[in-house]
Amino acid sequence: MGSLGLLVGVFVIFLLGSGVRYGGANHTPALTTSCTTPGVALSARTTVRGHPLYFAVTGPNRAVVAAIDAANLGPDLTAVPLAGKTPQVIRPPVTLRACKGSGALGVQVGAGSHVFSLFPAEGGGPLTTQPLIVTDR
Repeated sequence: MGSLGLLVGVFVIFLLGSGVRYGGANHTPALTTSCTTPGVALSARTTVRGHPLYFAVTGPNRAVVAAIDAANLGPDLTAVPLAGKTPQVIRPPVTLRACKGSGALGVQVGAGSHVFSLFPAEGGGPLTTQPLIVTDR
């Protein structure tokens, strides 16, 4: 019984430690899976510059790249900016498996209205977009 008690105690400590390390919550937003239509969900429509932004993606199994304020993405992951904007590209690409994937980034664009877009990793135009507002506080 002593070994079993020790094993249970170690397991409880592991669970508590995992909850503290990961903030005790899953920050990835909910998103209905679709294997045909690309989609993206953000953890927040408004975020503070420098804070993490979590996202979920869905669509056909492929590698995708998320970017803020990019009009187009080259095959070398170089972004063509939207007019008057400085883009932020997330590297490495997120690979969709079973038609879904997720990621996070520290938002580094300035305060104001922005566009969060999902691009094919081989480059091209956006597969889907979401509006994003960034504040300084």
